[in-house]
Amino acid sequence: MTADEFWRSLFGRSAPVEVEIGSGTGAFLCAAAVLHPERNFFGIEYSASRHARLASDIERRGLPNVRVLRADAACVIANVIPDASVSAYHIAFPDPWWKRRHHRRRLFTPEFVAALARTLRPDGTVHVITDVPEYFSRMVELLESHFLRQPTATKRPAVTRFQSKALARGATIHAASFRKPAG
Repeated sequence: MTADEFWRSLFGRSAPVEVEIGSGTGAFLCAAAVLHPERNFFGIEYSASRHARLASDIERRGLPNVRVLRADAACVIANVIPDASVSAYHIAFPDPWWKRRHHRRRLFTPEFVAALARTLRPDGTVHVITDVPEYFSRMVELLESHFLRQPTATKRPAVTRFQSKALARGATIHAASFRKPAG
């Protein structure tokens, strides 16, 4: 099965695919889908309860260009997503796993970033945002090993719950965008 056939079987149409990792309540995913009906949006959410609420909300709102999967994102990216088939990844406020002994559980590892690089189309983008400066530095370090850093858009289609909480407590928001070079 080709990459286009894979996504067409999921969405019922061919269109550029953007993936949000950790969709949570779906604020970003649904807002982006409404703003860009010409694109397909695929959300990956680990929490069963968040996934159920989001799937219900997508159905209630009648968003034909959104699908959401309950799964471990690193596993899906590494084993399910076809090569060079994703136009953009959106990763907002990944769990920082604060304790040093838990850092191995963090989403951003060399293997995860290599999987992003394999599945991203040439000229595709990866957008990351967090309020944890140390984790942001690590994400940037790993992403710069495969991608070119780009100017970051300051406006997102929706403010997520984690972003609202961070802003309410006065945290600095760190965001960066990266592009996969063509060829």
